[in-house]
Amino acid sequence: MEQFTAKLFAQMNSELLEIAANAENKLQQAERSFRSVEKTIAKLKEFISGYTFRDVEEEIRFFKEVKPEFQKELIYNEEILFIESNCPVGSNKARKLFIERTLSGIQAYFEKHSFIYNYCRSGDNTYDATYFVRNPKPIPLMPDSYSDIDPVFSNPHSYKVAKLKALEELRDYLRNRNISEAEDKGEQVASTNVPKRKRIFTGPKAAIEEIIHGVVAKGWVNYGDYPAQQLFQDFAMFLNVKLSDPARSLIGMAIRKKGYTPHIDGMKDALVSKIEEKHQ
Repeated sequence: MEQFTAKLFAQMNSELLEIAANAENKLQQAERSFRSVEKTIAKLKEFISGYTFRDVEEEIRFFKEVKPEFQKELIYNEEILFIESNCPVGSNKARKLFIERTLSGIQAYFEKHSFIYNYCRSGDNTYDATYFVRNPKPIPLMPDSYSDIDPVFSNPHSYKVAKLKALEELRDYLRNRNISEAEDKGEQVASTNVPKRKRIFTGPKAAIEEIIHGVVAKGWVNYGDYPAQQLFQDFAMFLNVKLSDPARSLIGMAIRKKGYTPHIDGMKDALVSKIEEKHQ
């Protein structure tokens, strides 16, 4: 299973990167990405339908970790497709109201499913054999209907994990959209009177993206409550460099064959060498 799903995941991410590079706008990107992921999940379903898990641990890993990573992309792009199709194009006030209403809906979903969200975030595995297997037991006081799902391929708790992951990314996307619109109105006039310093990032673009993702992963800006998309824009403006979309750059890191963070690793080696050189 590991070999098949890893290869399929890499293929999906490669297609998503290509779509992101060629799409003319977010709406087009979301629609094409959704169709691409939909086909990928169909292949995953076909494989799992004829596959026998080696043991309970492998079954848990599939429903808790593997499948949610595929399904997250489907849900995320479906939500982006809806937002970009329905967000008002008139006044800023109408757009802001639409985004805030959508954010409220996301928060309500997190609150409703706080148990499974906190359970997975904590790294706990006490109930894995109960929740993340075929024909799982329901979570107390959180009824789910299993009658209309494929018992071989689907798991309601696995779906919730995927949706929570997708909504986390969607929340960052929406917050960034609100921040960007506010800054566009307030900073354009002010910036005309402020001379820019000549700061140009001369390293690989992928290097600064690795660093920013590390900062986000550690929660070092606003105690972790700061959109990754906005942090990317802050660094891009400060260092005069054009950066990729955070989600797409993270996907690119995930499919690297020679380690996820070669630039951070190289930077660490260079720093250690410099420290040792100064103290010899």
